[in-house]
Amino acid sequence: MNTAVLISNLVIGPLLLVFALLFKAFPPKKINWLYGYRTPRSMKSQESWNAANKYANDLMMYVAIITIISQIILYFIFPREIAVLTSCGLMCILLVLSLIVVEKFLKENFDQEGKRKSP
Repeated sequence: MNTAVLISNLVIGPLLLVFALLFKAFPPKKINWLYGYRTPRSMKSQESWNAANKYANDLMMYVAIITIISQIILYFIFPREIAVLTSCGLMCILLVLSLIVVEKFLKENFDQEGKRKSP
């Protein structure tokens, strides 16, 4: 495997962590179409928007950390090609699962109009 390809693939986890930290430091203040956790359910109200973005960012930090750890461990266990593909595949699966988890969180805590459900 080309060294440049290997290095660029091993940067994915740390780069995701940098984005999560930036997102935490500068969360989207208002509902927008440019950046943030943008789904129809999260954009129903400002309250659901804030909750979804905080929850999604927390999950993104976990995904980044798991990806970094898997990249390091898999690099020493498997051939480079398999290690890179496995860690990238794991990250993709975790990101998709994060979407499902955030949407479930929103469905459980907010009604169809984006108002918080009473306990």
